[in-house]
Amino acid sequence: MRKDRIEERITGIEKDMKELRSEIRQELRSMIDELKEFQALMIEDRISEVQETTSRQYCQIAYDSALAQARATMQQRMNNCPPGAEKDECIEHLMEKHLRAGLDEIECARPEDVPKAVQGILDRDARERANDIGTKCETCMMVYDGERDRLLAMGQKFVRYRQSLAQARPGLFFSQLPDDLAVSEIVEPLSHKARFAMLKSLTSGDRSYKDLGEITGYTGGHLLYHLNKLTDAGLVQKDGDTGQYRITEKGTGVMEIVKRMYAC
Repeated sequence: MRKDRIEERITGIEKDMKELRSEIRQELRSMIDELKEFQALMIEDRISEVQETTSRQYCQIAYDSALAQARATMQQRMNNCPPGAEKDECIEHLMEKHLRAGLDEIECARPEDVPKAVQGILDRDARERANDIGTKCETCMMVYDGERDRLLAMGQKFVRYRQSLAQARPGLFFSQLPDDLAVSEIVEPLSHKARFAMLKSLTSGDRSYKDLGEITGYTGGHLLYHLNKLTDAGLVQKDGDTGQYRITEKGTGVMEIVKRMYAC
């Protein structure tokens, strides 16, 4: 091989090596940026998880302390019991069946349903106290009312605080991602093109059973099988009045994720 050809080959190889090194450097920089972003997300996720755990622990301690204070107040001030009445049993009933149960009801309610839950507690107390009006029990129940209102206000305050944390954090913690449920309720239901087609169609409006059959090309048992996969996963629900199928909030969230992934 002639010398000039050899030099030309060497020059070409050096050029290729430089381009390759440049591509590798760009790829490495991209990987590093992605790792940094993931690391930041993990740190943020962990901080949010600690905040959530701490707030719930503090909430429980505060509830226990407030309930103990309510018990002591009622023991001290409920001294108007009629002859033969069991004061301790009455206070225990109010503590467990009303105060503690009321707090549990608020804790279990969705944030938007808390005002309705509180009103339900007040209405229930009013109905049960109808027979106490004009009796010696009425004075004691005024003591109970004060403690109940204080605890309900505390419960609503904690719900609002946790709601603000939930709005600030990215959502479900990485450590909380359930492998089996994630597969059975999201990945597997969308793994068939017919199910994905139905869910995609439902994002633009409700559909009848016949509509979904026309969209997928399936009928009878085949269509019902795939539709049940979506409803069992909580991605789709059937309106009991109209018989129409609609996408759920969970299903909309899943489709938003798919859309963002496709756009990347």
